[in-house]
Amino acid sequence: MGRCTEKSRARGYQGLLQEFVEMDANGHVDLKNVCKVAGLGGNPYRDGSYAYYTSTEVVNNDPKGVGAFLLAAAENE
Repeated sequence: MGRCTEKSRARGYQGLLQEFVEMDANGHVDLKNVCKVAGLGGNPYRDGSYAYYTSTEVVNNDPKGVGAFLLAAAENE
């Protein structure tokens, strides 16, 4: 990676850690504020609108978010 790219990557990863990763007193790590749903269609109908995504529940450790975070962590190594 080029110097500029390396600096941007490191800054981005630190932002992920600061914003979304939390460790409790027992050393357990949570990935916080992950959108619980990501589907479209179905019943009830999910239209994919801004209102739909901004009104969905956010949770800790949803597999979709954890998977994306693990990929980012692997790229960071």
